[in-house]
Amino acid sequence: MKRIFIGLLIGLTLFEPWPAFAQLTTLTIDQAIETAIKNNPQLQATQARLGVSEAEIVTAGARLNPSIVSDNGVAEKTYRLGVEQTIELGGKRKRRVAVAQAQRNTVIAEINTALLDLRSDVRRAYTGLYNLQERQGTLENILKVAQELVTIAQKREKAGDISSLDVLQTDIVRVNAQNDLQFLGVELVNAKNRLNTLLNQSLASAVTLLPPNTTPQVVSTPATPPAATGILQGRVSETDMNLDDLIAQALSRRPEIQQNLRNIDLSRLQGALARTNRIPNLSLAAGPDFVAEPGQKEISIFVVGTLEIPLFNRQQGPIQEAIARQTQFQKEQVGLKNRVTLEVANAYNVFKANQERIKRYETIILPMSVAVTDKSRLAFQEGKTSILMPIQAQQAYMNSRLGYLQALADFQNAISDLERAVGTGL
Repeated sequence: MKRIFIGLLIGLTLFEPWPAFAQLTTLTIDQAIETAIKNNPQLQATQARLGVSEAEIVTAGARLNPSIVSDNGVAEKTYRLGVEQTIELGGKRKRRVAVAQAQRNTVIAEINTALLDLRSDVRRAYTGLYNLQERQGTLENILKVAQELVTIAQKREKAGDISSLDVLQTDIVRVNAQNDLQFLGVELVNAKNRLNTLLNQSLASAVTLLPPNTTPQVVSTPATPPAATGILQGRVSETDMNLDDLIAQALSRRPEIQQNLRNIDLSRLQGALARTNRIPNLSLAAGPDFVAEPGQKEISIFVVGTLEIPLFNRQQGPIQEAIARQTQFQKEQVGLKNRVTLEVANAYNVFKANQERIKRYETIILPMSVAVTDKSRLAFQEGKTSILMPIQAQQAYMNSRLGYLQALADFQNAISDLERAVGTGL
């Protein structure tokens, strides 16, 4: 599984680049997340550490190089030239490789955490931009209806049915909608820049973000004026997620917990390596021994062995440090599990509350607002009521519609928080 995961990470940088967003007219949240995983420089920097860890494994498994030794005595006319090799005893090389592999595993856990954070950030940025685009459409529709009300009011003023004050009140609604629409343009630019930064790629100026809802459905509504068209763009699907199951998944999936477990294993292996380092290495040197005394020339072989005596340094510090770190990580594991459990419970409660909130908008608040807007507009057009009635109804609908859009954004953020808390996509 580790090799498969590493292969996937490396593959992220080898695949063909994502199609240029400048050519896309629509974008889904899954496309945005996948593109961010491929392009995000911060994530790429984190993934690059995996190559460093692989190199450290190679370094840990390297054997010691031999040395050339020379011991010459001019007075004695003796010359020695040989090769010295240090032999590591106690399985030190094997222990070093195990420690390096454990360090690589902790890097993989850090990459998992970075992936999870990036997914959450992209979802929030995508949802924020989508919400602003929907608000823009709503304000444009409201502006269109306000203009229609102004036209109707002007006709009734000419007929002497209403005063110029009523026309002015209607025009104020139109001007306010224009002002809100203009200010929204600044927010849209900032939101798009935020998403572009995460994707490390520019979105087309006219790209449309598709609803981030998991199962969007079109809900039929009564005939409505332009301001009310396009509402209920996606109903929230029912979910059978159980809180206990989510907590169990989080405790097994959260990369922070996995990383801490790997830190515990790393500390254990570092302690084992420190204990092995107490075993001295054996150095052996051998080679020909030349004696060049006058009238006496002999060639023999010399062998010299050196073994360190572990008298003073017995790796007390590294062993004690490894034990302390292992204890530290074990205690942190308890705190991590408590924190993860609390995060999942809180995120789940917010998720369910926003789900119910959207249902109320979809089944009660918005349909009622649409109906009141339809009837008040028709009543004013037929001269049965004053201009205040459709203006107030239009304002109520606008507030309901914008509240619904905010509820959708809050719901998507709740999904993001729940995914982050559980440690996997939902």
